[in-house]
Amino acid sequence: MMKIRRNSVRTLPMCFALLASTALAVSACDSKPEHHEQPKTSTPQAAVRTPAPYPPLKIDWDVDESLTEEAKGFAQFAVETQADGYRFLDANTFDSDSLDRYNERVVADHKKTKYDWQAWHVGIPATGGELIRAISATPVEAGQRIDFCEFNTPGVFDVADGKIKLESKRVLLAGSMTVKSTTQPSGTDSHTAKTPRLLVVSIGSPDVENKDADSLCDKFAPEPFTQATPSPTPSASQSK
Repeated sequence: MMKIRRNSVRTLPMCFALLASTALAVSACDSKPEHHEQPKTSTPQAAVRTPAPYPPLKIDWDVDESLTEEAKGFAQFAVETQADGYRFLDANTFDSDSLDRYNERVVADHKKTKYDWQAWHVGIPATGGELIRAISATPVEAGQRIDFCEFNTPGVFDVADGKIKLESKRVLLAGSMTVKSTTQPSGTDSHTAKTPRLLVVSIGSPDVENKDADSLCDKFAPEPFTQATPSPTPSASQSK
């Protein structure tokens, strides 16, 4: 599961729609993890909003240099998976290849659907970009539990009435993924794999007591912490 993120938590209809989504994490403004289950029956489709006159959010990732060489491969897989999930959700058009790319990296409990993409595109859109950084790793059987932070750089901007507004928080979210080398079925194939490969088997919030996202992540923030206003898409600029 992935979080209800800044781009989707705008309106009550979006919160309701994302009860079918795939995220679980702790945000900088709310330390309580949110659980979202996929719908068991068909659900009426919400109207997908018109794409904003700005590009979709750009998602970058990296791995903190403090992680061991043994953990870095698992950490890279985790943050790549988180980024792939956002790229699928943030795209202005539904892309089945992008959906499959994410689902083949996670177990079926955390797979996404076209419904999740539709739900993500209700409410106020966002533009700009963020950085997902793996900050720590804890060994588990056949893998690693990876904690990561999402930083508001180069900046996540709301797009409303043709104007953009910067999200004020430095830390957007802290999350955790457990990545294992396993033959477990993935979200795209219900059969056991012939050979072990990396797979995200659980998604949640960091197992750190008495720390919110800001206090956990701030020391791992990139420096300098740059933020820049994105430019409109060429078609939007030409229409003015």
